[in-house]
Amino acid sequence: MRLGSLSVMSAVLVAGAWAPCRRASAQAPARTLDEGTYLISRNGAPVGRESFRIIHAPSPAGDVYRATAQAAIGEQRVMPSLSCDSSGSPLSYDVTVQGGADQAVRLQARARPGRFSTVLRTRDGESTHEYMIPRGVVVLDDDVMHQLYFVTLGGRRTGRLTLLDPRTGTQAVARLENQGESSLDIGGKSIAATHFVLSAPGFARREFWTDAAGRVLRVTIPEHGLVAQRDELPR
Repeated sequence: MRLGSLSVMSAVLVAGAWAPCRRASAQAPARTLDEGTYLISRNGAPVGRESFRIIHAPSPAGDVYRATAQAAIGEQRVMPSLSCDSSGSPLSYDVTVQGGADQAVRLQARARPGRFSTVLRTRDGESTHEYMIPRGVVVLDDDVMHQLYFVTLGGRRTGRLTLLDPRTGTQAVARLENQGESSLDIGGKSIAATHFVLSAPGFARREFWTDAAGRVLRVTIPEHGLVAQRDELPR
């Protein structure tokens, strides 16, 4: 594809991304569903943190959920912004990565029925890709923790779902397992939690714990030696 065509596509994607948000905010005020910070360690040593916010904006055209974050692991900085519908399916995804092995990366992605189109810019140039996606697909970036919130959105507790990491181009059918109830110590206080395991080809296996409202309290990625845990209880 010619660079000129890519630039036109990028402009169209950017313009379309804001339409659902404008409609939602005009109809009803956004409500914060979750906000907090994960402290991240690797093999027991602190390596970074992820601060995030998830909001819900109702509208006649359909509910919109938006999740934004700033994550730092070592020298790498990841700044994602994800908009989803009520099933957790992505409407748009923007992510910027700075530092680390990837250096400078910018991805923009927009959805239309059954399709998810991406524009990826790196120091080596620009590329595009279009994915065929089912309803209920969940975006799960390899370096982002809070997006696991959308795995259990709508009361999903077990079964199969499709995962998509637009930045790496990985798409696979995952298996979600409910490991039952447990308790966690968050900020020196005990909280009841549900323990889940999420596994899929091409994705590192994740274990995560949520509270009764579906807010993600703790994430472990054994393959990478990573543990992310909130620094205080959800408010």
